Amino acid sequence: MVDQHRPRIRLRFTALYAATLLVVLLSAAGILRYALHATLQREFDKSVLASAGLVQQFFRAEVEEYLTVEATLAHIAGELVFEERAIRIRKPDGALFKIVGAPVRRARRPLSGPVRTVRFALDPDLAPKWDIEVDASEANVIALQARIDRWFGVGIPLLVLCAAVAGWWLTGRTLRPVGRMADAASRIAPASGARLPIDDPTDELGRMGRRFNALLDRLDGALAQQREFLADAAHELRTPIARLRARVEVALLAPAPASDTSVLRAIDHELRAVSQHVDELLQLARADAAGDEAAMREEALFLDDVIADELPRWQPEAQRRRMTLDYSALEESPVVGDAALLPRLVSILVDNAIRYSHEGGTVRVRVRPQDGAVVLEIDDDGIGIPEHERARIFDRFFRGDAARLQRPDGSGLGLAIAAWIVRQHHGTIAVTGGVPGGTRVQVRLPLATN
Repeated sequence: MVDQHRPRIRLRFTALYAATLLVVLLSAAGILRYALHATLQREFDKSVLASAGLVQQFFRAEVEEYLTVEATLAHIAGELVFEERAIRIRKPDGALFKIVGAPVRRARRPLSGPVRTVRFALDPDLAPKWDIEVDASEANVIALQARIDRWFGVGIPLLVLCAAVAGWWLTGRTLRPVGRMADAASRIAPASGARLPIDDPTDELGRMGRRFNALLDRLDGALAQQREFLADAAHELRTPIARLRARVEVALLAPAPASDTSVLRAIDHELRAVSQHVDELLQLARADAAGDEAAMREEALFLDDVIADELPRWQPEAQRRRMTLDYSALEESPVVGDAALLPRLVSILVDNAIRYSHEGGTVRVRVRPQDGAVVLEIDDDGIGIPEHERARIFDRFFRGDAARLQRPDGSGLGLAIAAWIVRQHHGTIAVTGGVPGGTRVQVRLPLATN
């Protein structure tokens, strides 16, 4: 059976929310990373250009004082110092003339890689064909970008996890009315009048709940009409059948030819069968009208006494079929139940056991307290019930193939009534294989403690 309480929709919503947020954050992080990379590269290029520009400005300012290009550049090379920069001045023939800040540079560690080299003209007018060559380390830019990537790598999963937790909580709150409606729907019994709880009748869930409740109203109305019709029909049929039976019984008491007597006996037999079927239909109609939660007349009883009082009625039928009806194993078993329904239950089960047993067989009836329950077991050595038919044996009008061959006149309603009586007493009923070829019916009812 599928687990009905597994939060699959909640899980799917949370996963979809987290996945959507992850895609959004990754997209935003990719765009932001690209923009930051472009910005850092622009700033790096500006800083390289600014370093070369500072040398150019000093050159233009000092050249008038030192008169020659060589003297001016020699002075500048000793005065300027740049962090993470190596600036070289090359002559017009490309030869190295000076390294800006050379003594300081030699005392420092070399530039961290990777290093970008950019070449600029010193001053086309004052120093034609002299160049400034700038080596600039990109290590700081790369380190900053790596730090940003680590922030994204840690921050995005953390945000998605927090969002998933928040989404799970929010989805749970959102779906809480659905859970209450599902729990209420599982408890709604036919004709009980129970309906789905609705928190807000104006939202989508509220409209669905109102429409479902309206459907339940229509179904209850249809079921009520059906039950009323069945009860009325069964009740109306009982009166003419009872009159016919009375006339047949009167005719059987008067002297008549043998042929008439046999016909009357056959009619009486059929009328008794029809009367029993009508009684069973009426019993089920009343059970449907009342429902499984109908109040019953609860009395303190002993099931062993109920059985001992009911079974002698079936001794003549058992003797007619040369069968043994054994109910010697009756232990004291107190129950709380209906004094009219429990004998009916015993009668149905014993009738079935005798009806579908072979002549000369044995029907054993046992009752005993066991594990807080009263266990009633009825065993026969009759035709048995195939395992594939046992799941439907308590359905109305269902009769197995062997049962139809053994007793074509059965109605298939007796065990349905028995199951309803057991439910009314908060018990269970099951059919299993008994002795080889036979059937065992086991009923468990709550044991009365006081």
